[in-house]
Amino acid sequence: MKQVMKWSAMLLTVVCAAGVLAGCGSNDNNGGNGGTNAGSGNTAGGSTGANDGSNAGAADGGEEVKLTMMTWEGKEMTAAIQDALKSFESENPGIKVEVLPTPLTDYTTKINSLIAIDKAPDVFMSGNDTELISGKNGQLYDWSSMMDSDKTFFDSFYPGIIPNWLVNGKLYGIPGLMNTYGVFYNKKLLQDAGVAEPKVGWTYAEMLDDAKKLAKKGQNFGLYLQQMNDPFGLSNYAASAGDAPFADSITDAKTVTVSPKFEEAVNLYRDGVADGSIAPFSQNTDNYANLFKEGKVPLLQAGQWYADDFIRNAKDLEWGYVPSPIVDKPVATYDAIGFASPAKIKHPEAVYKLIKFVATEMYEEVLPKFPVAPPTYQPSAQPYYNKLKEAGHPEMAETLDYMLKAETKTPVRFMEPWSAKAQKFIDSTFKAVIDGKQPVDNLKKLEKNINAVIAAP
Repeated sequence: MKQVMKWSAMLLTVVCAAGVLAGCGSNDNNGGNGGTNAGSGNTAGGSTGANDGSNAGAADGGEEVKLTMMTWEGKEMTAAIQDALKSFESENPGIKVEVLPTPLTDYTTKINSLIAIDKAPDVFMSGNDTELISGKNGQLYDWSSMMDSDKTFFDSFYPGIIPNWLVNGKLYGIPGLMNTYGVFYNKKLLQDAGVAEPKVGWTYAEMLDDAKKLAKKGQNFGLYLQQMNDPFGLSNYAASAGDAPFADSITDAKTVTVSPKFEEAVNLYRDGVADGSIAPFSQNTDNYANLFKEGKVPLLQAGQWYADDFIRNAKDLEWGYVPSPIVDKPVATYDAIGFASPAKIKHPEAVYKLIKFVATEMYEEVLPKFPVAPPTYQPSAQPYYNKLKEAGHPEMAETLDYMLKAETKTPVRFMEPWSAKAQKFIDSTFKAVIDGKQPVDNLKKLEKNINAVIAAP
């Protein structure tokens, strides 16, 4: 099966010009960010949301409650989701769930239209961007009260996840999956070049030095960046060094900063492109994953969802996965998706049970079959990690857990309504600077222009 569009925050971002979806499956038939483990985890205070509390049907007067749930997944993963929901229905007699699959390419337009006319399904997959913007507009259900009544559950998410789903202290959705951006490496190419396999905690200096040793003039670069080839990717260098990240907030940026350490990172990557150790940032990246599968790419910085494709379709390829490098401390890029509900729902108790189930138990059952992304709810991540270990990649399980536990997290892109206007300045400047086609001084103009966009009324 081919790697398909990832339904991670990144993909929807492209589809909706600012949107985010987290994770994306690598199957032809998966449209989404897949990403949990196999197995069954318990949520705070009991099972992951299915059997806590009284029967919703009985609570609603004994009548059967019919709920709808929209997903952007493809045929195979949707079938797995429907199978998992049978457990939910069994544990909650009186509640029936209808799954409404919608193609990823149409998803943002459709769900935004349904939200606008008060016709959205009871539960729907949502990028963090959609949850923040629609929540702020009063179009989504506020689950804030559950953070107190179900405190143990909410305290069990990985660090920094729940705070970045809050709008002025209110919670308009439940996080589900998180994309991470580490580095895939080809073990044979490293061995042939006399380069040691990277480990958790490796540094930027080590990565860039390895890239020089692995590059072969006229054949291949040492390091290819499938993602993270933008200011947000290099921002992690500055943040890891203790300097200001490019954007001062994941969800509500008030300013961008081209800090000294950010410029230092730009110059390091610029030098790498110039000497042929790093693939040019303006180069088309669409075929990087396939080149890696063919054994032609030594180091590939990319999202974890590619592992599903490599495990299925490159069985003879010896590869590993390591966290993005550090300067002084670990930093992880924040790129999450989850589930939300419209502001007006008839059965809040039943809907909460469902939304909690799909963010936890459903992924525990589905992700072992489609291991595309880790759950943000930490107890539900173990089955996904177990699947990676069974596939021969314990280092990847360690890597993902390490990145999700990073206390410092930075945005994968702008999530604010003005993001499209700001992105135009990034598109016209940043990659050209890295590739040596524009002077580094142009980054200060980029900073000034984006801050003007942010400050505009």
